Amino acid sequence: MLEKLGQALKKATDKIANALFLDRDLVESIIRDLQRALIEADMNIPLVKELSEKIRKAAFDERIKEIDKKEHIIKLLHDELSSILGEYKPLQIQKKQNRIMFLGLYGAGKCVHGKSNIPLSDGNIIQIEKLYNKYSEKFKEEELEDGRIINISNSNLLVPSFNPKTSKIENKKATHLWKLNKKELIEIKADNGNDFSIKVTPEHPFFALKNGQIIQIRADKLTENDFIALPREIEINGNPIKISEKIKDLDLYIYLNKEETERIIKEKNKTIKEIHNTLKNKRNYCQLTTDIKKGKIPIELVNLDNFSSIRTKLKNAINIIQFPLFLNSELAEFLGYVMGDGHLDKNYVEIVTEDGEIIQRMVYLSKNLFGLNVSLKRDTRTKSMYKLVLSSSTLVKLISIFGLNPGKKGKKLEIPEEILKSNNEVVRSFIRAYFDCDSYASQGRNIELSSESNILIKQMNLLLNRFNIASTISKKITNNVPYWRLYIKSKSAELYADKIGYLIEKKQKRANRYRIIGINQGCGDQEMLPLGKILKEIRESLGFSIGEIQENAVFSYGRYEESGFISREHLRKLIEYYRGKKGRFFQILDSISNNEDIYEKYSREVINGLVWFLKNQEIVNKKGTKIILTNKGESYLQLVKNSNLNEILNNLEFLSESNVFWSSVKEINKITNDQDVVYDLTVEDNHSFIAEGFIVHNTTTIGKLGNYFAKRGNKVALVGLDVHRPAAAEQLKQTADKNNLTCFIEPKEKSAVKIWKKYESELEKYSLVLIDTAGRHMLDEELISEIKELDKSIKPTERILVMPADIGQAAKRQSKEFQDAVKISGVIITRMDSSAKGGGAITACNETKAGVYFITTGEKINDIEEFNPSSFLSRLLGMGDLQALIEKIKSVTDEKNQEKIKKNLEEGRISLDDVVEQVKAMGSMGGFDKIKSMIPGLRSAKIPENALESQQTKIAKWEHILKSMTKEEKENPELLKEQHSRINRIASGAGVANSEIKSLLKQYDMLNEFIKNQSDFDPEKGMNQKQMMKLAKKFGKIKKMRF
Repeated sequence: MLEKLGQALKKATDKIANALFLDRDLVESIIRDLQRALIEADMNIPLVKELSEKIRKAAFDERIKEIDKKEHIIKLLHDELSSILGEYKPLQIQKKQNRIMFLGLYGAGKCVHGKSNIPLSDGNIIQIEKLYNKYSEKFKEEELEDGRIINISNSNLLVPSFNPKTSKIENKKATHLWKLNKKELIEIKADNGNDFSIKVTPEHPFFALKNGQIIQIRADKLTENDFIALPREIEINGNPIKISEKIKDLDLYIYLNKEETERIIKEKNKTIKEIHNTLKNKRNYCQLTTDIKKGKIPIELVNLDNFSSIRTKLKNAINIIQFPLFLNSELAEFLGYVMGDGHLDKNYVEIVTEDGEIIQRMVYLSKNLFGLNVSLKRDTRTKSMYKLVLSSSTLVKLISIFGLNPGKKGKKLEIPEEILKSNNEVVRSFIRAYFDCDSYASQGRNIELSSESNILIKQMNLLLNRFNIASTISKKITNNVPYWRLYIKSKSAELYADKIGYLIEKKQKRANRYRIIGINQGCGDQEMLPLGKILKEIRESLGFSIGEIQENAVFSYGRYEESGFISREHLRKLIEYYRGKKGRFFQILDSISNNEDIYEKYSREVINGLVWFLKNQEIVNKKGTKIILTNKGESYLQLVKNSNLNEILNNLEFLSESNVFWSSVKEINKITNDQDVVYDLTVEDNHSFIAEGFIVHNTTTIGKLGNYFAKRGNKVALVGLDVHRPAAAEQLKQTADKNNLTCFIEPKEKSAVKIWKKYESELEKYSLVLIDTAGRHMLDEELISEIKELDKSIKPTERILVMPADIGQAAKRQSKEFQDAVKISGVIITRMDSSAKGGGAITACNETKAGVYFITTGEKINDIEEFNPSSFLSRLLGMGDLQALIEKIKSVTDEKNQEKIKKNLEEGRISLDDVVEQVKAMGSMGGFDKIKSMIPGLRSAKIPENALESQQTKIAKWEHILKSMTKEEKENPELLKEQHSRINRIASGAGVANSEIKSLLKQYDMLNEFIKNQSDFDPEKGMNQKQMMKLAKKFGKIKKMRF
């Protein structure tokens, strides 16, 4: 999240390098830009002022020649920033056993209220406490000091999870469920209706959008100026839903023909008497014998897998009805009408309506689904109201499997789980029918749905996300009865009309007009992106004027830039325009710089309008009749030429195409939990899930460091000595198991020293022991005393303090307190990818002389890197960091493969086996986005959004291809290019198309070309300046990578 600081630093150095003269205005402009960027990164203000004065002094030092002054200032800036960031301090691993103690403060469990609704990837929407209770019946609960935990790793439970790198919601595996004691909560209300809220623990992070960057903010640090992520589209396909198992549990008879009856009885291989004795629902033996002869069979005797529908009735019912065994669109539609306008008695289903379309549809559905005729009766309440009655106690019993029972629907009405888990066609039919009954489509692009059931409205809000339809939730009290209203507005109302619609003609006619209304009214709040001042910064950095954008791309663009809000649709148009041409400012300034006659090239209107503005901004000046660039103009022109167009626009494109929207925080309240416990989910990779329509986040560091050193040949053990934090030992064990690390814990032992002594002798065979020690909400005397006692027993070689980047300058106080108390040897700063305050945390640690060993840059196990201030600064300035790239490769590659990689680099060759292994490793390294920032000149290369996702499918095919190749072909792929018959043979053996083999060869060519160009590069020493410039020049030409 320090990209903005890097852009500001690069902008400053470019201004200095490209200026003809360093006048006072230019220097002050550079200093202001630097100050703003450094302060936004939460760096110490006195340090920022001190740096400013040094730059100012150097710029106006008359002893330095003008020609040397620019170089001197750039070097000064680089050296001072390096000094502020601190010295390179690698963690030294000794030959003898290394014992590293991890210290730090923690927040309580990052959990949500038990009533929070959680969407699952199979379509179901369930309260998290019910989810926990469901899995507690299947898996063993483990007792914790402050609650309980269930390991559900073997259940394959998938949940929608937000990936901040791509701004997309993905399906990820949940591995553990938590139930912890907690009374203090915070209720966050989003500006998405008056009752759209979530209750979480204070430490629970939310994803927020600030100046075009996605960051994490704790619940107790949110303000009403923040914009947080809410889902607008959850991609769930659903499945055909079999309802036969639930039907089979009912006391029903099924009616079959003679052949079917004889086959079923024969398959039982029992006498009628024996069959009678095994029935769950008891029957008279003589009556059973008579019934079987007539083809009337108890449903529990029949294998329903062989049927798509059945003829059935209750034991004491009169009429036989038919009923489908799969939840199809028509049955879902029928349920929608029943839930909307229906009433259930034990002997009949009744629907009351004034709409002729619904009457006709119910007559058709009743006959087609159940073989029943509808009894139509006039309702005396209005002239056009009718009661539609289906007299069948059997039908009432059958639809009870969906949770619909006789009596008043009221507050507890829920959308059946079977509907939620169905495919989108079934879901669409249900929603349309329910909305036909209970929603109102206004003239003004607004659809309202009202219900006494809060849970139904919340479910519907999430269910609509499957169709990219966002909605708001409000609460209203009528006659002392609370009702909840769901509103679909603006663009989402247009989408509802298009993707779901109405059966009722008058409602559909109104909805059809929404698109026309939208042309004049705009897209609505939920389609607006709060980008802030970055809109202006990007436009200026690319050399465009507001006028030309308004004329050619986005009408009234100036209004969007001034407000800092722009719609997705207009942002996409803006990106397309930026990519299609150079800005008019740039064109004119470039023409002036090249001494071209601008009066011949541009119209008088353009020149008179723009030149006046540029002159007013001191970018151009007139010298007689000639227009010339000022020093400021020269610097601005160079800035535009050097801007990373693709990188800038790619980030915006992610936001414009994301399936979340950004809602402002309306209200933040501290509350007391009305339950004794809270709940949480551990989710792989993204560490986030959706609760109550909010995207919430959970997150470890010791496992990352253990994996880091295990990949480098160390024999690593993790030891859990945190006996205070809820579930600390269990979390450590999860991390260790997932990454094949050895772990020693004693969850029930309350003495950390006793745990250490128990395992001390067993730990002697490990070269690196990582020890997770006690944490607290604050550094108190009890914690200091315990750490000192542990320190005395363990005799650690290192004491490492772990702190999150988002505490910024507060890191100074925290590191100093730990330094004074227990003499820490270094620091690891986490979440550098999700906080703009990382610079402040790094510099604060340097001030206390507690050097930073490592930083973590993401949620994946390999998202940890050694902190080298020089390399870090180099990457900030866009100069790349190949040494970090080599370290990254080491992090994801076993030690035995590292020598092979180095040897191939040195010899400039690679095999197809290596290609597949390296592409697989690339995914573990965090993808091309992270890799390209480490290669000089590659930051601006366009990487297709779905490159790595599609690559995973390719990898599986490539592995089949390799198995069909000879050793010679794998080591010398040129043979395949020379002899196409080999490709045909391999494709046939692997069961793939020839194009898949050619795709692998293209990947080989690309990787081999890179290695050949770096054949003189020593990974251990890094690159010299000549090599780096050569690589930057080569990769700077890349416009797009194809896969």
